[in-house]
Amino acid sequence: MSDKTNSIIITDLKDFDIRHILDCGQIFRYYAIDEGKYVVHTRDKRCIVQQSANEAIITFGEGEKEYFWKFFDLDNDYSAIKNALKNKPLLSQAIDYGHGIRILNQDKWETLISFIISANNHIPRIKGIIHRLCDALGEDKGDYHAFPTPQAMASVDEEFYAKLGAGYRAKYLACTARKVADGFDLESISALDGIQANKKLCTLMGVGSKVADCILLFAYHKQDVFPVDTWIKKVYTDITGKVSDDAKTIRKELLDIYGDDMAGYAQQYLFFNKRG
Repeated sequence: MSDKTNSIIITDLKDFDIRHILDCGQIFRYYAIDEGKYVVHTRDKRCIVQQSANEAIITFGEGEKEYFWKFFDLDNDYSAIKNALKNKPLLSQAIDYGHGIRILNQDKWETLISFIISANNHIPRIKGIIHRLCDALGEDKGDYHAFPTPQAMASVDEEFYAKLGAGYRAKYLACTARKVADGFDLESISALDGIQANKKLCTLMGVGSKVADCILLFAYHKQDVFPVDTWIKKVYTDITGKVSDDAKTIRKELLDIYGDDMAGYAQQYLFFNKRG
């Protein structure tokens, strides 16, 4: 791995695959511009990632190297993570399939709003709503718009979000934006364990337990969480032989199986593999 002023070059690709990273359900503000070439937006920044058989090149703006190094979690040893997990149930195959996954360090506010929008929704529609939201309320950066601030989002009402296509989530966006703009401290959640952090996020309108776990994994990098959706329910049945719709029970049992220190990583490999 090496870096220049405006780029990072990754030559060891056993722990980095941009398709795995972007397609494992953790981020929505990206699009492909060519084979193996993607534009990725985060907060008020963007980068271009181009991956070939031999290397991945991340290109970004002046002075943004540190930001994107952290964003792509490049200080974390994913070979060690995979080695620690590979003997746990179903993970050997899942890790082989999703070997290039890295859990991004995303902006807390952007992840909160993105996953409120994601609930009971499908990827193209989620991406469309977020794109329109940025265009309408985000700072104009020239040829793209930043993700809007809490203050910008709090300045408009539920009807505004409905016109963006948010549907019943329009009320959630308006109420949660006002609450965060008025002082709800997203940073303070970092100090809480997974259970307490989940409970605190669930006090925000539009955040249920699964959405909260997604936010905690993708923005706070917490490992004592296990987002449970349709695919993870299938994984649960594969492991235990039991069929259940009780997400709380499934979450607890899978945390017990995979451990509070690495469950989040396990969830991503299992989800990506099961969804195929």
